[in-house]
Amino acid sequence: MSNSDDWGTGHAPRTDQAGVRFRPRIGPLDVLVRLWRAKWLMILVFLPIFLLGLLAAFQMPTEYEARSRLYVRLGDESVFRPRVGSALGEGQPLAPDTEQLLLAELEVLQSPVVAERALEKFPLQRIFPKLVTAMEKEMEKEPADLHDAIAEETFQKAIAALQKRFKAGAAPKTPVIAASIEHEDAEVSAELLNAMIGAYLDYRQEVFAGSGSDSLRDQRKKFEGQLLDVESDIRAFLRSNNIGDFESERATAQQLYATISGELLTNQSRASAVEGQLDTYNRQLATIEPQQDMYVEDSSASQLMQLKIEREDLLSRYTADSRAVQAIDTRIAQLEDYLNSRDGLAGTTRRGPNPVYQQIEQAAANLEAERQSLALQEAELQRQLNRVEARLAWLNDLTPEWQELQRRKALMEANVENFSVREIQENALAEISVESADSVRVLEPARVPVKGSSLKMPIAALAFLFAGFTALMMGLLSALMRRGFPTAASVERTTGLPVIAAVGKA
Repeated sequence: MSNSDDWGTGHAPRTDQAGVRFRPRIGPLDVLVRLWRAKWLMILVFLPIFLLGLLAAFQMPTEYEARSRLYVRLGDESVFRPRVGSALGEGQPLAPDTEQLLLAELEVLQSPVVAERALEKFPLQRIFPKLVTAMEKEMEKEPADLHDAIAEETFQKAIAALQKRFKAGAAPKTPVIAASIEHEDAEVSAELLNAMIGAYLDYRQEVFAGSGSDSLRDQRKKFEGQLLDVESDIRAFLRSNNIGDFESERATAQQLYATISGELLTNQSRASAVEGQLDTYNRQLATIEPQQDMYVEDSSASQLMQLKIEREDLLSRYTADSRAVQAIDTRIAQLEDYLNSRDGLAGTTRRGPNPVYQQIEQAAANLEAERQSLALQEAELQRQLNRVEARLAWLNDLTPEWQELQRRKALMEANVENFSVREIQENALAEISVESADSVRVLEPARVPVKGSSLKMPIAALAFLFAGFTALMMGLLSALMRRGFPTAASVERTTGLPVIAAVGKA
């Protein structure tokens, strides 16, 4: 027997002054004794609880679990290809890793759409008879106009129940998805799981097939509408400014401005040259006589020559001292003195126009006419240049608005072309994906399970443990709350007096 200190504050001194305790002090053996004496109470508590647990356990149905496995690999439909934000053909495709791919496929597999499509292939009475029975009872109580709503609500409950029964998962770093469904009917579990797999494969093709091309087509049409609006704005701009072709108009104006400017510079350069040459001719005309002597009729020289011939003739007959010779010498001397007193010939003079003066004068007149022509030409060129310059300035003022319209048009055209190519590529990829949709393959189709599983034994074991624990707690409560001394040792520990003898009940 254990020390009594385990069941009280300490051993009471055995003196005459020690008072009798009203609550007995008991030990472990005393507790066992009292538990034994409360055995009928514990049996009465244990049996109802255990029997109720057995009843609940035997009511649990046998579930048959059908299993299937899917192999998942990376396909074209799972690769992300940028549609915007990059140059055509330069987008780098992004592929998910194995874990991300499996998570995405599990989300599609566990979608309510898959459960709904699989459930539509079976009569609801065969899959969930209890739900159908409850629906029929509810329909009997409600008017006919609410039957469709009750049926839809029941169908949604069936979908939720099917999703609850359906389980799917994948091991880490393994491209295999394991799926299972439990049902009371073995054949139904296999058929239902195969229907779920088929609905999943069909649904994932719809998910990955046409959504991309549809969005690209919608976006392309949107950009085409914006392109038409920009072209309409361009036509309105040209019409309001009375311009046929803006770029041609501006190029023509720039070319005319350059041509007229060049001609004006050439004109001014030629006018300066003409002005300088004309000044030179005018200075030359100032120094040249307009007329000149053509010839002079003068017989003095011939008379002098005749006199000298006559003197020679006289000398042949006379001497130099003769009167005849001296007379002719006097005449020769007088005629020489006359000729020496004149500067040049004398006599009748004929004058006429100076050809050099006339030539220079004609050239000057031509230059003057050219100078006047150049002045008129310069004035006309300046007028044309001012008009072209004004139009060019007007076109330059319109250039920012025109360039903005052209930028918008170029952007819309690039977007339309980009999305058209993307749409064609997406359609091609969708067709390829539909024709060769083998990124998910069924490794193991569901078969009818041979052996079922039930919760009868676990529930029965839990009922036994719970009933036993409850009965034990009731026995302990009775043992601890009960007054009296179960054994002689309890009396000694409580009173501090030795027990000489114990008398049992007769």
